[in-house]
This record gives sequence, C-alpha cells and structure tokens, in this order.
Amino acid sequence: MHIAVLALTYVLRGTLVTPDEVIENGLLVVSEGRISEVGANASVPEGVEVIDTGGFIYPGLIDLHNHLTWNAHPRWSPPQLFRNRYEWQATDSYSIWLSSPQSKRVRALVDCELEKFAEVKALAWGATTVTGSSPKCFKGLARNTDVGKDFEQDPIPYEIFPLEMPPDRETRLRDTIGAGKAVIVHLAEGADPSAARELRQARAHQFLKPGLIAIHAVPLLERDFADLKAGGVSVVWSPRSNIELYGRTVDVAAAKRQQVDMAIAPDWSPSGSAGMIAELRYAALLSDAQFPSPVFTYAELVKMATSNPARMARLDGKVGKLAKGLYADFVIVRASRRDPYDALIHAAMADMLLVAVGGEPLFGDATLMMKVSPAAKPEAITVCGAAKAVDMSNSEGGVSFAQTMDAVGNAFAFYQLPMAGLCE
Repeated sequence: MHIAVLALTYVLRGTLVTPDEVIENGLLVVSEGRISEVGANASVPEGVEVIDTGGFIYPGLIDLHNHLTWNAHPRWSPPQLFRNRYEWQATDSYSIWLSSPQSKRVRALVDCELEKFAEVKALAWGATTVTGSSPKCFKGLARNTDVGKDFEQDPIPYEIFPLEMPPDRETRLRDTIGAGKAVIVHLAEGADPSAARELRQARAHQFLKPGLIAIHAVPLLERDFADLKAGGVSVVWSPRSNIELYGRTVDVAAAKRQQVDMAIAPDWSPSGSAGMIAELRYAALLSDAQFPSPVFTYAELVKMATSNPARMARLDGKVGKLAKGLYADFVIVRASRRDPYDALIHAAMADMLLVAVGGEPLFGDATLMMKVSPAAKPEAITVCGAAKAVDMSNSEGGVSFAQTMDAVGNAFAFYQLPMAGLCE
C-alpha cells in the first residue's frame, strides 16, 4: 500500500478486544499512525475530543494466505473432488474459467486494478494485512507482507510451489529460514499420499525449521504435527477451500493437541471465502460441529486471525494486537452481540463500522470515517447490500473505486466472463 502517515491524533472509545483481553469502556489513542495509548485509563491528549464508537474495537485481521488478483473471479464449481492440487490445476474447467482468463487479463495490464479491487475486498472483510499480492502492482490500501516494505523490513518470501524452485532460489529460502525469519509456503495440499509426501520432501530439503509457515497441511497425522511443533513450524488453516476442493481439511484438533501455532486465512474467492471474517465464520461452523465439543473457542479463533499470524510471521512487534507502539491497524464492529469474539465472527457487513490502516480510516461508515479524519475522502459503495464507503485517495494513482471497477469490469466483459463482487 501507499502508507500515508497522517499527522493526526484522535481517541476512540469502545470495548477493546486486544485480543488477549476485553476492556469495556476502553480508550484507543492514535497518533501519527501508531497506537500511543490503550486501556480503560488511557489519558486523553489535551484538546482532543473522544469519539464514542459504540462498538467493539479489534486489531486488524491478518491474512497470510491469499491470491489477490484472482479475487474478482466468481466462485468456481469444479466437476468433482480432487486428491491433490495438481489434479484440479490440470482440468479443462480450471483452464476455461480461471487460469486462461486470468493470464489474458494480466497481459491486458489490468493486474494493478485487480490488486486494488482485491485489497478493498480484503478491507471490507476486516483484513488490514494481506499476502499474495501482485509483484508488479501492490500499492492498494492494505499492508502487503510479501511485496514492498510496508513493515519497514524486507518482504516475507511467499512460495506456492516450494519443492519446484531453482537451486539458487531454494538456497535463499533455506538461508532465510535458517536466519529465523518467516517464510510462507504451500505444503501438503490435498488428501492423498502424494500430498502427504510433501512433508517428507520438505524435511529432506531442510525446510522444517522455526519461521516456516505451512499453508494447507491437509493430510497430516498427529505424529506429523508433533514433528512440526518440534521443528518450530506453524500452519495456516484455509478450511472452506480445502473442503470444496478435497472434501476434507486439516485435523486441527490434532494440531491443537500438539500445540502447533495456527492461523486462519481464506485462500482465494473462487473456492475459499470472500474474506477473513467470512472464513472465520466458516471455521467456527466446522469447530462447533465437532463431537463432543468445539475444537476452538471463539476467542481462540479471533486470535488465529490477529495475534497468532502476527507472531508466526515475525510481525508481532508491529501488528496483531491493540498495544502501545504498534501500528494503528484496527477494525470496529457494531456491538450487536454480547460476546465480542462472537460479534466479530458473525458480523454482518452492515456491522462493519470502520477499518483503519496506520490510523487512516479506509473503509466503513462515511460519517465515522469523517469524524476520525476530517480530511478523509469517503466514496460511497454498496457491499452485501449495506451502504459503506471506501477512501482510495492514497492508493497508487489515487484512483476511485468506481474507476477501478470500470477497468476490471471492462476486462471481464471483453472476455464475456462473469465477475465477482465484494460480497462473494
């Protein structure tokens, strides 16, 4: 994103979900893009009016698994369940509906607008940090982990096919992990022995070390999770995409028993969820359906979208909590339910009051956006039938969302293909 550090100080009142604790009637003090104070007894700077949000305030959600420029594609209905990712990528259906049109649109040079569309979509569903951005065009609105320097450090390597890398790239990846830095890879995606074998291959390549973040891990057994825990490897759970493509997902109960660090992320819109809150809701349904009791509490699920991924990605000194000194990336949701964790997981789009990155209000209700920053430029949009607003004035080129939609919509129309909206 283009991070504009606003010389702006403001104070928000609401129920703070840090997410480790819930602070009723708390204050969040934001100054120049960071949290300067947080808590029930935080001091209000002289001359600064307190803005009463009437909502629950959470850290911005962190998406460690996505493929953003694909998220304008509508849901894909594959003709069957697959044993592994190599099967569906070889089908005519995937080529006709996804890969061929995607490559044509990239060649048509609308990938920058696809990125912006996807980042607005991510924000609408609560994500302030995203992974899987376009390497050429990523200056949208959210923070990008894998391109640019939104975190004032080198980007986190994000490898979709880590076992197919050239030797020099593999060496760099291994050196990065060896230095204790985060690396995100797709690993063991599928339900058959060939997918499970990727874990043994990763071990042979000396990848299973602290800092490795393994996306999918669908066929792994309890002993495998014990190995991951011993190696300091964490897992990203993308349940909806797993179930729609393979008919099963990670044995998260086994992973939890082995105390493996886990995060939640939506994968992509064609087979996953539209965004982070939608994927949280799906994960909650799966967890609640387990016998004899849910695998996760709602508080644990919210941590799997905030503080857990921040720690896994070595970003916990910057994002993932409401804490002094961290970036002022946060989400405000209407207090529609008594339990604040439940309220986030089951938030309707109408309940999304504000999403801010670096203290800058980028999505939500236009009135609250203007209260927080009188210089904001909210543009009216409709998401899931709810009247919302987005401020794209600090995106690359300062284009409006209407201009972005025109560019992307025209590209889809040219190839006579349907396009997904922000709600799907």
